Amino acid sequence: MRYRKEFNFNNNNPFSSITGILLVVLFLVALYFIARAIFTILYYLSPIMIVAALIIDYKVVLGYAKWLGGLLKDNLLLGIGAIVLSVLGFPVLSAFLLGKALFRRQVKKAREEPESGQIGEFIEYEELDDEHLELPRIEKEERKPDRPRKTDNRYDEFFE
Repeated sequence: MRYRKEFNFNNNNPFSSITGILLVVLFLVALYFIARAIFTILYYLSPIMIVAALIIDYKVVLGYAKWLGGLLKDNLLLGIGAIVLSVLGFPVLSAFLLGKALFRRQVKKAREEPESGQIGEFIEYEELDDEHLELPRIEKEERKPDRPRKTDNRYDEFFE
């Protein structure tokens, strides 16, 4: 005789599915307003971020412009698409270029630290008085074997 157990999670409440749908819609609406606020802030800060990226490391912005130019030469349609996306996503692009410039500056600083240690920089120091210390002489003592050497152990010669 076999037993079969059946689980039924359906509570036949018509409002349970509506509640779930409303919660998902509310979550998506809240997510939309948060993203909209972030993009608005990025939109107003984007000129400042581009100028900051140019000040920190102008090669990042020039490298991006050269990449777009190379993309136009290689594949015209893809290059035009990249330029259109760069214009539409300018706030995100400016934040990305600023982050890349800051990262490159940190990498440059990290590379320079070991080099400055090898080249040598002057450090502050304090001169001490030159007092000559007279230390007593230590005479060498001859070693005496602590225990007699056993001849039957073959491994003693490895530790000499």
